[in-house]
Amino acid sequence: MSVTGRSPHPMRRLAGLSAGRLLVVAAGAQEPPQGESATQPSPGGVIVKEAFRFERLELDSGPRHQRYRVNQYSASTTVNVGVTRDFSLSLRAPAMYRRQQEAQDRAVREAIGVGDVTLLGKWRFFQLDTGPVDTLRLAVLGGAEVRTGDSPFTSDSYDPVLGLAFTQIIGRHGINASTLWKFTTDGDDRAVECGGGRADAWRYDAAYLYRLYPAQYTIDTPGALYAVAEMNGRYETNGDNELLVSPGLMWEAAHWVLELSVQAPVWQEATHRAETRYAVMLGLRASF
Repeated sequence: MSVTGRSPHPMRRLAGLSAGRLLVVAAGAQEPPQGESATQPSPGGVIVKEAFRFERLELDSGPRHQRYRVNQYSASTTVNVGVTRDFSLSLRAPAMYRRQQEAQDRAVREAIGVGDVTLLGKWRFFQLDTGPVDTLRLAVLGGAEVRTGDSPFTSDSYDPVLGLAFTQIIGRHGINASTLWKFTTDGDDRAVECGGGRADAWRYDAAYLYRLYPAQYTIDTPGALYAVAEMNGRYETNGDNELLVSPGLMWEAAHWVLELSVQAPVWQEATHRAETRYAVMLGLRASF
């Protein structure tokens, strides 16, 4: 006697596909503007992010500890490719312009170039889905920052990077936390940014996202609006440390995400690099 399995009822199959689609869309929207998440594109999928950032910094430098005001503009491109269901690869390359002005004699220095390229692999080793949009995920990240040449924005080294990312979605709430450690092999004695000197650099980030609209997420929802609150820490083994608060807004559509974030310091202790006064970031993500 043989038993032949029956295919699921069409309505049940459609409901299962809809729930899966909701989970993919909701999880993809939970990537914070400034930090990392445990989400990634599906196999064969590609996510491209363009981020435009302006920073106002202040720097004590030179033998007389001259005070500099620094305006820095950057346009970075990040390409994230899904390799398997749980593994993805990403590449980030920033183009940068810096205008540095001495506070006393008003002398101006300008520089333009390409910063270090960051190559990362992300392996999601844990995933627990508990509802149509509810999920808990953990991922490990590993790769390197690679020098791009003799630009003033390169560290002139090849630096390994290792990290961990956590993402949880519960209804309209999203929580992300990540940590990345860069093992510095070389750098500039008079660095402007965190990670540009000779010390190891540690990034620690946490983010909370709340879906303002719609109250109920359905398969027919054209888009969703999120409020974002982030804390971004930048520590170096030379003792420099900086903690920034980053409120923002994010609009997520079916195949693209638009995000706006501003940063301001809540605590700073940096003597080997510049201190952030404020920053503004506008980002656009598109999925293919």
